[in-house]
Amino acid sequence: MLRWGMILLFMPSVLLVTFYMLEAQSVARCMNAGGSWDYVKAVCDMTVQHEASTFMQRHSFWVNSGMLVSLVGLVAGTWGMITKGMSTPKDSE
Repeated sequence: MLRWGMILLFMPSVLLVTFYMLEAQSVARCMNAGGSWDYVKAVCDMTVQHEASTFMQRHSFWVNSGMLVSLVGLVAGTWGMITKGMSTPKDSE
């Protein structure tokens, strides 16, 4: 329970940050080339200026679902630590 709780706790955050950084890299590359990033189509537009929108606005389902999975992982990890209890030394001499 503890292992799965920790996986569920951290994996959504790692995935969301990875996708965010990949998109941010594309946006920065587009802006350095003198364009404007179209967040709806996820393409660089050299002619029209587009309004910026946050990652949460565009991907609210994935962000909220990821945070819900992380919360479940937190509860499962906490429950796993409570049920495991204090560990005892294996070599009792």
